[in-house]
Amino acid sequence: DETRERASLLSPTQPPTALQRHPHIALLGSVPRWLAALESLMAATALEGATELDITSLLQPRQGYLSKLGGGQEKGSKWNRRWFVLRDNVLMYFNSPKDFTGFRDKPSGVVLLEECNVRTRDERGQPAARPFTFVISHANGESVVLAADSENEMLEWMQAVRTSRMCVTDSEAISMSEVRRRETAETELNNAMTRRADADAELASIETELESVQLEHHKVELQKEKAEKELKELMARFKLRKSLLHWRHRKLTLSFRALITIVFRARVDSAKSKKGTCDLQAAMMQDEMNAAVSARQKAEAAKRKSEEMLAKELALKKEGEVDSRECEKVFATESNKTYSVSQQESQLLADGAGNFRADTKEKEEVLALALQLANLKCESELIQQQLKRRAPAVSLPSA
Repeated sequence: DETRERASLLSPTQPPTALQRHPHIALLGSVPRWLAALESLMAATALEGATELDITSLLQPRQGYLSKLGGGQEKGSKWNRRWFVLRDNVLMYFNSPKDFTGFRDKPSGVVLLEECNVRTRDERGQPAARPFTFVISHANGESVVLAADSENEMLEWMQAVRTSRMCVTDSEAISMSEVRRRETAETELNNAMTRRADADAELASIETELESVQLEHHKVELQKEKAEKELKELMARFKLRKSLLHWRHRKLTLSFRALITIVFRARVDSAKSKKGTCDLQAAMMQDEMNAAVSARQKAEAAKRKSEEMLAKELALKKEGEVDSRECEKVFATESNKTYSVSQQESQLLADGAGNFRADTKEKEEVLALALQLANLKCESELIQQQLKRRAPAVSLPSA
């Protein structure tokens, strides 16, 4: 495609227009002038005795990043950031600095600065307004809109374009003969036509290969369809055979079970009878075992209860012995008190207390003593009853 576009640009019968130019080349001015500028650069380098331009010879006073408005006119809407290189009256731009290694490298675009006009752009009312914008235009109406990152950078670029030694008619360009230009253009045209023929041959070869590939693909598709059809038939046969084998297996299983039942019926019945008897005996033995376990549990419970009662009886016996000793001590003490009171009473009677006539105070004292004696007798009888209930074997001594 690039070869065809370049051939159409260099064709002498069809003058180049904006639509016929390569989409990645922004060329201001006519093709001969562009070729003349390129030829002047190549000739200047050839005079130095070098066949290939060194990158150091391409270093210019001005190069750097600028934003370019797409479409090649002032009414574009998309900005593209490119690396611009200014040399003589040619302003080239690349996608990045690494793409610029020499003059023979193909730039993304070329702007011819001969008879150009540089001015700032009025951004009011523009659809893609951007600050620090300037325009490089020619008398034929073609223009390129560029934008810098700062105002100082914009002014430096504008001054560099204005003061370029090729912005006006250059003596080198004037001295170049028209024959040399025509020969260069014809050489470029021949090269472009050769490349176009090579591209057409390559395209024809590719189309032939594509047709063969499509034919092979068609054959493969037919083979694939045939294989899929055969696979479906094989799957259907396999499913049918599988169902038949399953039915035969089930039928043989039922027949074998019926044969076994007929041949071994007596043995099976005897085995079932024996199994029933064994199950009954096992159930009876299980019941007996459960009864034995229950009796054992009851015996163990009775044993535990007997041991508890024996322990309680021993504890009560020990408590009774302790209470008996305490009661004997209390009974002995009370008996001694009763005995002493009885002796005092006998002594008083012996002394003639029965015939004694006392006054009121003495009578009260005697009555109090008699009351105490009666209380002591009551307490003694109560203690004796308690001792009889707790320790019936103990006999109370007589008063």
